[in-house]
Amino acid sequence: MSMHNKTKSSKRLTLALAAAATIAMTSSACTNPEVPAGHEGYIYYIPLVIGKMEYRKSLRGPSSTGVAWRLFTINIDMRQRTYTEHFQLLTADNLSIKFEVNTAIKLRDGKVKPIVEEWGGPHWYEWRVKEPLRTMVRKAVAAQRADRIQTQTQQLATKIRASLSKQYNGTPIDIRSVDIGHIEFPKEYAKAIRKKIAKTEELKRQAAVLLKTEEEAKKRVVNALNVAMAQRIISESLSPLYVQYRAMQVYKKLAGSKNKAVILLPNTSDGTGMPLVLAKQGQLRKLSAEEEKWFEKMKKAHYDEDTLEDMRKAVKRLKEQVAGEAKRRRDKNHPKLPPKVNPKPKGVKKPVDVKKPVDAKKPANDNTPPADKKPADKKPAGTTAP
Repeated sequence: MSMHNKTKSSKRLTLALAAAATIAMTSSACTNPEVPAGHEGYIYYIPLVIGKMEYRKSLRGPSSTGVAWRLFTINIDMRQRTYTEHFQLLTADNLSIKFEVNTAIKLRDGKVKPIVEEWGGPHWYEWRVKEPLRTMVRKAVAAQRADRIQTQTQQLATKIRASLSKQYNGTPIDIRSVDIGHIEFPKEYAKAIRKKIAKTEELKRQAAVLLKTEEEAKKRVVNALNVAMAQRIISESLSPLYVQYRAMQVYKKLAGSKNKAVILLPNTSDGTGMPLVLAKQGQLRKLSAEEEKWFEKMKKAHYDEDTLEDMRKAVKRLKEQVAGEAKRRRDKNHPKLPPKVNPKPKGVKKPVDVKKPVDAKKPANDNTPPADKKPADKKPAGTTAP
């Protein structure tokens, strides 16, 4: 009897364990794959006992498949990331330099299936990009001199990016940018480069100063030419009499000053004491042929069309001023008399010329007043009116 009970108990225990195992296996086979934001999920199916893995679909995060039977996911980060590689290489002039290359790479959207199946999945950079990138950088740097790496870093980075983009064209990998930074040269060479750069900058500064000096010298030459041309025009336009007239005006102002005393000494034969201006002082010194040739050469070298046009306008204005001054002088020396006009008083009519009748009784030589008018009373001399 006891043996029979033991047999029943062992069977019940076996059934309970089998049921528990079945429930455990069933519960573990139900999954809910989730894909976070910025990722794409590679959803695949794994059979419970017999079969092989199967790709089902791609899922863009944030999302999930919901509770499903034996579905799993491989999440790939599709956002742009920067990968840094450190180098210590020999340049073309056998100098050992240290630097780093920062490469910005982004996986193309919707390409999670080939990334997982062909490019190594989450390890795509280490397996398919890292070593080709380092090889291209070593090849590009080894062909350059150290000074070119320092002064043409951007051109070198652009060349490396072009090589990478060409190699990964048509793949899920998109090379966004390549930057080279933190370049470290040997101490002695770094000092030499700093000195060279400082010398180059000093030469540039001196060139700028020299250019500025040349421009200032050119301006001074143009100004001198302007003054020379103005003096020639003034000397040709002014006469000795006009200069003497201007001198008289100056003496007139000096004579009217309260704080000055002006003494005019007779220096002419008539003893008028007026200032005498020699005729030679108002004449123009004629330039020689060589001076005229040099003058024209300087005008062609330093004058452009705008400058010449300005000079023409200035000369025209100066001639107009000289002509106006001469006209005012002539008008002052020979003023025009206004025409004589007999103004008529307002309200007075012009008397009519009517011949008076002659009195027949009065002789022609009779100067006695008529009868209706009394002669004015003559007052004796020395009397006053009452």
